[in-house]
This record gives sequence, C-alpha cells and structure tokens, in this order.
Amino acid sequence: MAASTVLVLALAVLLLPASSSAARAPPGSSPLVSTCMEGPFPVHCVKELGPRLLDVQTALASASPRGALIAGVPGTVDFSSLVAVAMEAATEAGAVASTIFEGKLPGFNASVPDFKKCLDNCTVTMKSAMKKLHGATAAMKVHAHQVATTLANRAIVDVGSCTMSCHNLTGDMRLILEASLVEFQKMLRIAVTFISKLAAKTPPGAPPMRGVPPARRP
Repeated sequence: MAASTVLVLALAVLLLPASSSAARAPPGSSPLVSTCMEGPFPVHCVKELGPRLLDVQTALASASPRGALIAGVPGTVDFSSLVAVAMEAATEAGAVASTIFEGKLPGFNASVPDFKKCLDNCTVTMKSAMKKLHGATAAMKVHAHQVATTLANRAIVDVGSCTMSCHNLTGDMRLILEASLVEFQKMLRIAVTFISKLAAKTPPGAPPMRGVPPARRP
C-alpha cells in the first residue's frame, strides 16, 4: 500500500464522527477518504477539508432536522459542500497573500529588490485572482458549474504566475507566501475536480438557476 494511502486512511480515523462505531464505518470505507482519493492532493483534502465539512454538517444538523438536505449527514460527503469548503479555504489563503502584496503585513521591507519585483508583479494579479474566486463561488450558488470551473482555473493561472514572480524570495517572507499561494492553488484544484463530478451528476436543465427569469418566446 502506498505511503500516501496509508496516511489518508490514518487521517480518516481521526475525522470520523464520535458517534460512529468501528463496525459501521471502518477506516477503509470512510466516505471522505473514498471521495478525496478521487481527486488531487488526497491527503490534503482529508486533513484540511474533512474537519471543515464536518463542522458545516454538524452546525446544520443542530439547527434543523433538514440540515442533511443542505450539506449531507455528518460523516458523509456532499460534493457541493466539499467544493464550498475548498473555496472557503482558498479564499482564506488568498487573503493572506493579498495582505502581503498590498504591503499591509508589518515587518517586511518592501524596498528589497526581490520583494519589490514580487509586489510589482503580483499586487494586481492577486486581486484579479480573488475576484475570479469570488465569481466562482457566486456561480456555484446558482449551479453554474461551467462558469465556476472557468473562473477557478483562471484564478489558478493567475496565482501560478505570482509564484514564479516571487520564487527568488528568501526567509520568512518566502515561507509565508509559498504556503498561502500553494494552498490557494491546491484548494482550487480540488474544487475544480469535484465541480466536474458534481456537474456530471446533475441532469440537464436541473437544478434551475435561481434569480434568472425564464426565457420568453416571441
């Protein structure tokens, strides 16, 4: 068994709901593990998105008996909710990078040549990537899967160009930026994968896009 698979299965044990019994959900059959193994960065998916998804499901279940219809029963995997928490994680990572590129993080000297080049190339690009991410998030709310995928992929390209522009940085600045930019791209790649799976499960014409009036015939 590959090392990454072993680690994913080990993480799954930690993420199973406390009420689950070993007989009901052995680690190898965890819905979260099975789902994350279908996409990129499976270990990251389980470790970072599993707790977020469980938090959402638990909160909804505590507020309404119909909470499972929104995000699934705690311990299961709903593709829409998995995409939503992946985009949430990407937004948080992007916010860290944006703070740095806008010069709002104290303790770093923006006059250092390599840092200045990084800032000059990425300040506008990162803003653009965040706008595309917000657009993708809005598109998902009305089930516009293709629009969401297009915008998410464009945001990934934007951030990839920033990663290249900032590769000469050193020290804490490089660590912070690399972590946030890599996290942004990983989470969006996971989201894009499961948007495509979600789109494949959605029958043509359903569900309807809320807020869009029906076309009128002449």
